Amino acid sequence: MSYFDESGSIRSELLDEAAKTTAEKFVVYSRHDPRKLDRSRSLSSAQMRRFFSEFRQLERRVKGEGFDKLKPLIKMVKSKASYAANRPTNSIPKSFRDFLIDNVDQINTKEDFEAFMLHFEAVVGFFYGIEAVRFN
Repeated sequence: MSYFDESGSIRSELLDEAAKTTAEKFVVYSRHDPRKLDRSRSLSSAQMRRFFSEFRQLERRVKGEGFDKLKPLIKMVKSKASYAANRPTNSIPKSFRDFLIDNVDQINTKEDFEAFMLHFEAVVGFFYGIEAVRFN
């Protein structure tokens, strides 16, 4: 997957349909009652917030310290996601782990990181939109 189209612009679907489709993968409904959330298999807002906040912190640091210095810490998020997915309690869904790992693998430049942050922000927005609907 590339964040950019042939002209070097961020692919617009990453901020729209692809972000929405990705967010929907993190929400799992009960097999017995499709109107109810299966909390044991869905991503919680706290889990989403924890990882997004970590990336926001890295984004601020990249602006001050430079991408090359922070690239190892960005790559380290993959191990944190793997750990969080395999915890005995309060684990993140494998779909969220895969999203983080797949995207971090694509981050090799400051521009990649900036594009990922826009994509992740769009995913977060759609995720919270889905979450608002499911509780109303």
